[in-house]
Amino acid sequence: MKIFLCYPAVERPAADSIRLALVAEGHDVFFDRSDLPPGGEYHARIRGSIESSDLFIFLVSPESLSKGRYTLSELDIAQARWRHPAGHVLPVLVQPTPIKDLPPYLRAVTLLEPKGDVAADVASAVRQFSSSEPRVRWLVGAGLLLALASAGVFVFASLRESAKEIAGLLAAGGTQEEAHDYAGAWNTYDQTMQHIDGRPLTRWFDRKVAADVANARTDAAMRWLQDVYKPSEKKWSDVVDPLLPALEAAAAVAGGPRKADILAHRGWVDFLRTRDGRADLKPDVYYQLALEVDPANAYAHAMWGHWILWSGGTLPDAESHFRQALAGGTHRAYVRRTQFSALQNRQSDESALAQLRAANEMRRAQEILDASFRRRLFSIFDHKLGPHRESWEFLPQMTAAVPAVELVATYEWLFDDREFRFSDQRGASYYLALLQEASGEVAAAVKTLQAFRATLTPNDMSYREGVDRALARLSKAAPVRPK
Repeated sequence: MKIFLCYPAVERPAADSIRLALVAEGHDVFFDRSDLPPGGEYHARIRGSIESSDLFIFLVSPESLSKGRYTLSELDIAQARWRHPAGHVLPVLVQPTPIKDLPPYLRAVTLLEPKGDVAADVASAVRQFSSSEPRVRWLVGAGLLLALASAGVFVFASLRESAKEIAGLLAAGGTQEEAHDYAGAWNTYDQTMQHIDGRPLTRWFDRKVAADVANARTDAAMRWLQDVYKPSEKKWSDVVDPLLPALEAAAAVAGGPRKADILAHRGWVDFLRTRDGRADLKPDVYYQLALEVDPANAYAHAMWGHWILWSGGTLPDAESHFRQALAGGTHRAYVRRTQFSALQNRQSDESALAQLRAANEMRRAQEILDASFRRRLFSIFDHKLGPHRESWEFLPQMTAAVPAVELVATYEWLFDDREFRFSDQRGASYYLALLQEASGEVAAAVKTLQAFRATLTPNDMSYREGVDRALARLSKAAPVRPK
């Protein structure tokens, strides 16, 4: 595999060890820029190397993300080549760096955070990239060509034409998946299966072809279900029913964790169908079957936790499944999305506090929370701490769920002014000041309130009164932080 290794000069020792590990695995690594001539030819060579590479590895550190660094220019070239980084770009954390500082393009894929030897972990990750390269490699294999040749010129020509058609369809499906068009990818893979089923010779000569296409179709179905959308004029069953035969067929032949993944998604199909009014369906039956196969399956636990809250079950039961889904560390972004969807659908004080706990956990783990969930989290503070109500009724419950000092940090993390401008949310500074007051940050709370008051107009009477009450309280408080 041709690999472009992007790193700042200060990380050259780490980059060199990674290069050696990758070269030992047989990869062609573009690494040393020192022998490139300066000026336009330098930039052209860099661009050409990135555009001809199969994989772009970006070493993440404060230096590589600093404004003006050439590493960001190289990242721009990679982004121009691959609209979506999935399957092409591998960001590797080599120095502590806040996740929120990563460009959105890098945050769109999983960040590799080495747990031991950096070079060994990168080499292992690249092996996974190599094994998941486009599923059409069998089409150019010499063994298949020899087998076709031995079958005769006519059969060879027929199968070669069939192979070209299948390769084109698989490539089209892969492109659709990269663009997150999972519905389109599903249809393309389904068309490919029909193409193979209509040509018995193709299936007879290489059964792996049919298996690879079937697996691609199953993967596309599961990814589609994780991000499914229903047009307003359709029912959920119109969208998901076509997936049922393929999922059930795949579950019948799969084993281990993959079988559990498929069974969990089969249960999710039934959940979506219940939204059409199908009270006879029990999605949790499939979640239980999945966990019998793989007790730690993240999909099954997350989906079951979601179903418990959707169907009126208890929060502790649901949170038990979410904890088990997160424990394994796999599919973490999906688990968090499912968890927050379930909690926000519940709309209760209990679920609001659970959201704050989960958000605090994500901040501490440097996870990424989608802006849509953050906006809905803001409504908790807006509804519970607004000046039109007595904020001290709910604030003690908040600080019991998340310690006050951590709650301030989580609030600032959730509503970072660069992405979630305080000016767009009228009471944001006021709520921050109340949290600072609760945490004992008296001076910070006074400063926040005074700055907020300066922005208020005579029409903002409720906020003016709330700010004045808070300032009066704080004037009597000792400016100390709790231990």
